[in-house]
Formats: sequence, structure tokens, C-alpha cells
Amino acid sequence: MSPSWDLLIIIGFVFVTAVGVMLGRSKVLSVLFGSYAGYVIASETGQLVFDIIEKTAHSVDISLFLVKIALFLLTIVILVAKTELSGRSEDTGSTLVTIVYGILASGFITTVTLSFLDEAERNKMLEASSLIAKVNDLKVLWIVAPIIFLIFAGFFRGRFSKN
Repeated sequence: MSPSWDLLIIIGFVFVTAVGVMLGRSKVLSVLFGSYAGYVIASETGQLVFDIIEKTAHSVDISLFLVKIALFLLTIVILVAKTELSGRSEDTGSTLVTIVYGILASGFITTVTLSFLDEAERNKMLEASSLIAKVNDLKVLWIVAPIIFLIFAGFFRGRFSKN
């Protein structure tokens, strides 16, 4: 296990899952939906924003990766904090379901972050970390599984006990 990247990934998964459990199912769902929206916004407008920054701020040394990550995170924060997606604090969802949503959100966020790297940087990370390579190998799962689980959990809503 590569201490730097593997540890960072593990801490990220634990952090997002723990915060999801503390804040409740509706908040972790807000993070998940915000992540999907952030991914679309960063993927589709990142290059445009990067080009604008390069043309207008000549003294700023910034990469396309950083622009995409900033757009991605900014979208999540705005959607979670300031929109109707912000969720309710009086959450009645199952802790187990909330943990699953947190894990799925963590995997999705990690997958998105890897997708924003240029190919050479991504390959370096994949070689340096077996955990990142495993997450990357399952990228289709990390992208599709949250939607599938959301549908599945909807069918069984109320059947999962609190705890």
C-alpha cells in the first residue's frame, strides 16, 4: 500500500461516509446529486473557463485539472448549501442506507477526480497506488451504482429500520 495516495483515498472514503452519517441521508444525497451536477459542469465548461482565465489573467499559473476540480467542488458546495437540494436536518433514513450512499458518493468523487487528470498524470497515479488502480478499474460501477442504489432504496423505503 502506497502511504500517500492510498491513505488519502481511505481517509476520503471514511470522511465522506462519516459526514453523511452525521448529517443524514438527505445531506449525503445532496452531495451525491451535487457531485453528478459538478461532474457535468466541470467536464463541459472546464476548458472554456480555463481558456478565459489564461487569456485574462496572464500572471496566474493554473492547470486545467485545478479549474475542473474548482468547478466541481464549487458546484457541490453551492448545491448542497444554497438550493432546494440542501436536504432536511430531521432525517429519518436508515443509517445503513446512509453509509452506502456515503461510500458511493466517495467512489464517485474519486472517479471524477481521476477523470479530470490528464492521461500521463493519471497513469502515474495508477502505477503508484494499487488502491487508486482498483477504484479506477471500477469507474463504471462508481458512476452507475449510485443511481441503481437510489432506485433500489426507493422501492424498499420504510423497510429499512433506523440503525
